[in-house]
Amino acid sequence: MGLFVRRRMVGALLLLAAVLATATPLHAQPAPALPPPVILIVDMAEILQQAKAAQEVHAILNKQYTAYSKEVAEQEDELQKGGTELERQRTVMAPDVYNTRARDLQQRYDELGKSVQAKRAALQQSLNEAMDKVKNAALEAVADIVKERRANLVLEKQAVVYEPEGMDVTADAIKRLDQKLPSVAVNLPKLDDGGATAPPAKSK
Repeated sequence: MGLFVRRRMVGALLLLAAVLATATPLHAQPAPALPPPVILIVDMAEILQQAKAAQEVHAILNKQYTAYSKEVAEQEDELQKGGTELERQRTVMAPDVYNTRARDLQQRYDELGKSVQAKRAALQQSLNEAMDKVKNAALEAVADIVKERRANLVLEKQAVVYEPEGMDVTADAIKRLDQKLPSVAVNLPKLDDGGATAPPAKSK
């Protein structure tokens, strides 16, 4: 092998060594160690069903909905009777008079339908507002448990396949929530003015 060829080979090896040295640090920094997992499991759906404040909110709104449904049923019955009576008198009534009364009756039906939609939306809004307060208090209760147990990961129960005993803190969270927020104010819509709110009802 000639001197020129040997020099070319040596140069190539030196270049390769330089590239490898650049690409692979001699002292790579180790990744920071992660803390050991301290895992808790919580069932938020159960908390929002079993907590005293949540149950009272649903009881208040169910009572309001029942009263409103009764009122709507009475109005519908009155309109139906009016329609039956109008049809009974149709043969003895001038066509223009019949048409005018029929339009008035239909308008009352339409207004009742709009009122039903508005009040249903108002009841749903009242439910959402009250349950948001319960949910925020529930999250605070869970946060307190996390701090006490020094947990660094909380899993929703529905996503867990297997759990060791003692990791599920749902019952403890419900107990703390009942102490933190035993009741919550509910802004109820009135039944007679298209959705204006009545004075807040307090769950007991």
